[in-house]
Amino acid sequence: MIVVECNEGFTPEFEIKGDSVVVEPVPKVGVFKKNQENLIPPPKSMLAIPFYVSENTFSPVKQTKASYDETLFFSGVRAFYIKNYQLAAAFFKEIVLKYPRSPFFISAYFLLGDCYKNMNNYDLAIKTYNKAIELAPKNSAVAQTLFSMAKIDEKKNMFMAARNIYNRILRDYTGTKWADKASFMLGYSYYLENRCRQALKHFLNIPKANSYYPLSMVLSSECFYRVKDYAKAVLAYYYMSNKLDSINPTKYYKELGDVGVSLCKFEDYKEARKVFDYLESSGNELILEHSYIYRMKCDLKKGDFDDLNYRGKYILKYSKDEVLRKQARKLMDEAKLKKGEVSKKTIDEIMARYRNDPEVVSLALYVYARKNFRDGNCDEALKYLVKLKKTYPNSDYSSKGDDIAAKCINKMLGQFYANPSRNLIEQLYKTSLILKPKKANLCKLSWGLIFSYKVGEVEKIMHLIKDNECRQSVIAKFFIEMGDNVKALNIVNNLQKVEPYIYYLNMIFGDVNYFNGDYEKSVSLYENALKVKNNLMDDYLRLRIAKSMMQLKEFNKARQVLESVKTSIYINEVTFLEGLCLYKKGDYKNAIETFKNLINNLDYKEKVLFYLAMSYYKLNDKSNAMKYFKELKLNYPNSDYLRVLKVLMS
Repeated sequence: MIVVECNEGFTPEFEIKGDSVVVEPVPKVGVFKKNQENLIPPPKSMLAIPFYVSENTFSPVKQTKASYDETLFFSGVRAFYIKNYQLAAAFFKEIVLKYPRSPFFISAYFLLGDCYKNMNNYDLAIKTYNKAIELAPKNSAVAQTLFSMAKIDEKKNMFMAARNIYNRILRDYTGTKWADKASFMLGYSYYLENRCRQALKHFLNIPKANSYYPLSMVLSSECFYRVKDYAKAVLAYYYMSNKLDSINPTKYYKELGDVGVSLCKFEDYKEARKVFDYLESSGNELILEHSYIYRMKCDLKKGDFDDLNYRGKYILKYSKDEVLRKQARKLMDEAKLKKGEVSKKTIDEIMARYRNDPEVVSLALYVYARKNFRDGNCDEALKYLVKLKKTYPNSDYSSKGDDIAAKCINKMLGQFYANPSRNLIEQLYKTSLILKPKKANLCKLSWGLIFSYKVGEVEKIMHLIKDNECRQSVIAKFFIEMGDNVKALNIVNNLQKVEPYIYYLNMIFGDVNYFNGDYEKSVSLYENALKVKNNLMDDYLRLRIAKSMMQLKEFNKARQVLESVKTSIYINEVTFLEGLCLYKKGDYKNAIETFKNLINNLDYKEKVLFYLAMSYYKLNDKSNAMKYFKELKLNYPNSDYLRVLKVLMS
């Protein structure tokens, strides 16, 4: 509503309804046209000033000379209009204190509260508003005043108090525009607190007839955007897209920008462009620069690096906002990474520059892992994927690296079986445990660990094996090695006797007989398992066959079997078993020569020192026997072998 001050005498139209005086806005004054009859031409030189108009503001008086209270009131209105709130408050306070019967008294009270609010004197503003409402509870300004009070509470972070006011408006003004606004503001108060889940409960229940419905959908979209639920963010936008022009881009450009990014994430680039065009149509340079940043995010998603660089260069050249300039540089660096044409030096520079930015660093790690994978360097690729997973486990790029990880692990497993290495299988195990790639061949990895004598580590991955027959046979083998034959047999009895698992079953049944002392039966089962034609498994089985034959005192046959073992990871074990065969046969001199090959091997040193001492003792060379006895005692003071040697050496 406005007060019209004219150079000439002018009285606004009004009518009396009972005890009230209702002032008409007189729209016809502002729309005077020629050829229209009965219209009053607008006075020359008029000033329109916004202020509250209550039912008691004007009264039908005949006098033409303004009263003092009227002069005070309009002087206060002029001061309020030019934002001199301190002066305006002085005029309104004069009316409130000295002219309680003035027709301007109630309006002055409400405006006095506005002055205090605009001067940030919130406590006094609230006190004044409450008094004004108490004096005129039915005044048309009450509803708007309640919103002003709620806004003060929000500025003081008293959101619960603000929501109490909105609920009061809903109760007292049901079915009015004020109730529509209050239902929106309830959600908005939660939004200001960044409590999107509660805000959505209100935003999503606002009916389409409510004038705040489009804005509610925009803010709902923003809430979904914050939790990266882009599908729902886009859906909320679609509900109001035909009313996009009802959203104030100056106030909500960030939310609209996020809506545009959500549309890009959802690959609706046409609608995203519509949102960005709307932002840029505002003519505001700052909003244009923000819109360019949002467009750059979309360009990054689309892979449109030329447009991205064009907008980035524009911001770097013209923008004075350092935050926007940093964002532009970051997006341009991300574009370099996404192109993939980067060296390790560039990667390291970007990672150093954005070391505190998870999004960029995770992208850099992923890009370099992918580059190494494409170059055939799986070992390096896995190192970067592990670093990515450890540092940013929830990153989207960590998930994207899953396929690369699986392909690299499977490729390196092939290398392991071609040229077995305990260090390699241990590395692949640790990598798989961290990355957990869905397509990695954990069946092959598990058997690799078993054949490398790393059975204990199988327990952490065996239940993740997808192939049921393989999973069950690995679990059965694990229980056998852990000494639980009962559990193992319960599993293998339910397995299908089909290739290749029939060979694994023969191995497991061979183990059962081996550990139960039936070595002839174990040899037969192990020999049947040899038909699997897996070099690593075959040599693993040959070692078991050799050990079984040694238990049967068939040392020559055992040595013949050992000679056929060629796998590098078993060479030391083969050497030890050959020395043991020679020792058991009484060929102590050759046994000594064989054992000395393992004197520096920590895996066998304790046993080698014992058998060297025993071999020399058998040869009646007590001096050398004592030498190795002392060395055993020095290196392994708690060794069980010492008790045997002490008796002999005494």
